[in-house]
Amino acid sequence: MHITLQKRDKGQTWSSPILGQGQLDPYSTDLEQKRLMLQRFQEENPGFDFSQAHFLGSCPDPRTFMGCIRAD
Repeated sequence: MHITLQKRDKGQTWSSPILGQGQLDPYSTDLEQKRLMLQRFQEENPGFDFSQAHFLGSCPDPRTFMGCIRAD
């Protein structure tokens, strides 16, 4: 069986994939925030290539960084 979970709110990181079933480790959460931030940059700037981009230090919240994220 294969289950796919889709987020309702774009750019939101989940602390746990299943409510009440523990927390993701902080390292995984940070990696997910970085992935979402790069995805947001790519969507907002389609002419640029962010495939080799990296964040140093902690990543800002992709939902609130420099304004709201588009919900499309």
